[in-house]
Order: sequence, then C-alpha cells, then structure tokens
Amino acid sequence: MSFQNARFGRHAHSRDSQHRIIAPLLCACLLVFAAAATSVTTPVRAAAHKPKLLGAPTAGQGDPQPVDFDACTTFSSADAAQVLGVAVRPITNVGGCSYESAKENSAGWRRHVALNVSRYKSAGDETSAWGDEKILHHFEPGRKNLTVVSGIGAEAYLQVMPDRNDFEGTIWVHKNLSHFRLIAVSEQSPSPDILKAAAQKIAAKLP
Repeated sequence: MSFQNARFGRHAHSRDSQHRIIAPLLCACLLVFAAAATSVTTPVRAAAHKPKLLGAPTAGQGDPQPVDFDACTTFSSADAAQVLGVAVRPITNVGGCSYESAKENSAGWRRHVALNVSRYKSAGDETSAWGDEKILHHFEPGRKNLTVVSGIGAEAYLQVMPDRNDFEGTIWVHKNLSHFRLIAVSEQSPSPDILKAAAQKIAAKLP
C-alpha cells in the first residue's frame, strides 16, 4: 500500500469513527430536547384538563339568595315615628325600608331608621344565611355592647353603640324562613325597649 493510500485509509477510518460517535450524540441531544419540551408542556395540558374538585363552587352556584320582598309591608311610617320619636318621611334613594325625621335637628342632620328583611324559599337556605350573619357580626353572648334578646323570633340580638356624635341601635332577629335587621340612628341613645317592641311587631308579620 502506498503512503497516500495508507493516509487516505486512516482518514477514512477516522471519519467513520467520528460518524459513529456524532450520530449517537445527536440522538442523545434530540432525546434531551424532547424530554425538556414534554416536561414543560405536560403540566400545562394537565392543568387545562384538571377536573374540578368536588364541592368547589361553579357558575350558577353560591350562597342562598333571598326572594324579593318589600320590607315596608312590615314597617310603616307610623312604626318608624315610634322608633325615632319624631315625625318621619320615607327615604327612597336607598335599599330596604328607610325613614328619616321630617325636620333637621339643631345640629343640622336628621334621625333615621331602616329595616332590611331577608326572606328565603326554604328553612335550610335561611339557616345557612343566618349562620353567615352570626359570623359577620360576631354574635357571641357576653360580647361588649351586645345583648341576647329572648321572646322575639327564634334568636335575637340587640346592640347599642356610640358613633362619634350620635348613637346607633340595632336589633337582629332570626325566624324560620326569614331574618331581619332594624337599625336606628339618633343624637340620643335609642331605647332598647322601643327597639324590641318594634322588632316584635315586625317578627309577627314574617314567617
């Protein structure tokens, strides 16, 4: 064999060796890239098709909703006047059933009282909603400024709170298919007995 043929043979053998080495490396690189791409895209697809957890809220579900009800059918302007101790006029630009004193007091503002009633289709819905109210307002016996009231509905609470230059008296009452809140704001501390009497009259008109 000539020197050139021997050199060519060595080069050819070297190229074959390089091809045998490079080909597996390319395959290995392609496999690594494919695995990386799969690890990135798989969680996205899995998340997109992940089933909803049982009990999780979905569209159309949520807290029990009260039915439409006109609270003023249970609380007239005469009732409001007894609570506030002065002549009243209706307030029409707020929700619920609200009244304010017909005249301003010496400080230039008016006393006001409001009734909000929540009625439900079933006792179960009402009980669930009332439970939320109890948590929201911290109806805990023994809490400062809060009094448990007996003899009105199934459960009732009274709260009288000073608020800057006025006082806010609120009574909450829970029944079977409904619960309500009566709130009065005045420059004088509201009479608990008057609030209870008004709440008793309202409760008698609700299921």
